[in-house]
Amino acid sequence: MPSSSPRPWLGSAVLALSGLAALPAVQAQQLNAVDARAAWPERSLSACRTAQAEAADACLLRTMQKSGARPQAIAAAKALAASGNPGFISAWRPLGKAGLATVTYPFRANTNQGSLLVGSDGAAVDIDAEPLRDADRATETWRTFAAAHPESLPFAPATLVGTTSSGDGGHSLLFSTPLKTCHACAADGSLLVSYSIDKAGIVRARQLLAIK
Repeated sequence: MPSSSPRPWLGSAVLALSGLAALPAVQAQQLNAVDARAAWPERSLSACRTAQAEAADACLLRTMQKSGARPQAIAAAKALAASGNPGFISAWRPLGKAGLATVTYPFRANTNQGSLLVGSDGAAVDIDAEPLRDADRATETWRTFAAAHPESLPFAPATLVGTTSSGDGGHSLLFSTPLKTCHACAADGSLLVSYSIDKAGIVRARQLLAIK
């Protein structure tokens, strides 16, 4: 998660690719009443990776409970496990009435961190679940990029890079996901995606803004 304040909108660097779209279908279960209390500083989970007597997600919950994790942190971990994505919230960043949860997935083979944009209604949108959609691939801008970088794909996690207020009391958040051919490779570009949040703190829409 960025340590400094988000940068302003990128202005003329943003080239429109698509209109507003429905939110990604892949979402975590409801994460009600999530705030900074839901974050849990990771302890050693090596025993859970080799546990034979219990599932890894059950071992994670037991470890959290033994370490004195707050009820909010345990509730969030239970919701993540129930959605098929065992993990825990390792950091929380308030964004108006919504918030950004950094999630650690300790049992994944590759990318072990992701982000959930959590609205005031508890709906948690996995912003890394579908960074590039079929409709996006059909655009001339993507085809031009893909022709130059045929093996390049989005590599999570996305990073919050900008925020702006809307005239109706809400705001929008801009996330950047690197496009590259492997985890250790240099980025060939970035996907810039915005999420709009209304004045009540509910996440309403996603828009792919540019390939930069």
